[in-house]
Amino acid sequence: MGRASAGKKAARAGGTRDHTVPQMYLRHFAEHRARRQYELRVRRLDNPDRVFPATPSAIGAERGFYWGTTIDGVPHHSVEELFSSLEGHAEVTLKTILEDKDWALTPQWPLPSEQRSALSWWMAAQILRTTRQRSRLSHARPPAEAAPEIPDDTARIAANNPHLHYIVENIAALAFVLHNRPWGLGFSDMCLLTSDVPVVIWNRPDADDQILAVAQSDIMLPLDPHRLLFLPSPAAQLADPYKRTDHLLHVPGAVGMALVQVAYDVADQFVVHHPHHDPWLHWKSDSPRQPRPWAGEDHASPEYAIQYAVFPSTQNIERRWTIEHPPPRSAAS
Repeated sequence: MGRASAGKKAARAGGTRDHTVPQMYLRHFAEHRARRQYELRVRRLDNPDRVFPATPSAIGAERGFYWGTTIDGVPHHSVEELFSSLEGHAEVTLKTILEDKDWALTPQWPLPSEQRSALSWWMAAQILRTTRQRSRLSHARPPAEAAPEIPDDTARIAANNPHLHYIVENIAALAFVLHNRPWGLGFSDMCLLTSDVPVVIWNRPDADDQILAVAQSDIMLPLDPHRLLFLPSPAAQLADPYKRTDHLLHVPGAVGMALVQVAYDVADQFVVHHPHHDPWLHWKSDSPRQPRPWAGEDHASPEYAIQYAVFPSTQNIERRWTIEHPPPRSAAS
């Protein structure tokens, strides 16, 4: 294939809209309005007070973000195909967790090994695939300039290769670490948000060694407006033996506000929330957020700590509280 033909093929290949946050995940934060019609609320970090409606397909899309080239310079979309496969398996697990007809915290906890594995791989992908991760890698190791004889369209796709290689090299080890951590499934009284960095690595979001960071840190994944996965750090497990195995947790309002803050702080470009579960009704950020050195930010990183009691496995929370909110108390009550 001549260089001109390769350039045309690359232009066609790199023209896809690749979603950096899975649409199937974002739908859990959206209002289901009709068949295949979902709407959520988006706030961009450069103007978080402005909220606007969007569909899951309309946000988190970057042109050609997961296209790369083989060693011979042939465009490929293999990493995106891997993500699609992982999402299909993880979606079954998320339905198990979130769609029990009676209870907010599924009685099928802990998860069966196969479902736990599927969600571990999917979570590993969400840690590695983000725009924040690519910016971190590019800042640490600026991409080499393309040879002048390579067509511009091919060079643009080839520039993705360091991030794609990083994903492939680290995803299995990261999934293994996640799989072998104790998992907490939680209900939050406070409405939750998520972002373009869905899996939050507490205190080490931009560590050079992401596998070590995941092994040593608290890990949080908002699942919908009132439920989350929380993987307590080894330090938290040492302090509380009940956190050394899979468990349940109930997050009261004040602690829930702190969880919203942590998720907000690591977002890269935007956050999203459900139209009827708006954290801004009760909360507003008072943090400088996690610094982004690639954007010229060099302020000190906020640090977080959390304490919570393990929720009794013999108790549960009615599913209706994932949708309804308690009425406000009167001054006399």
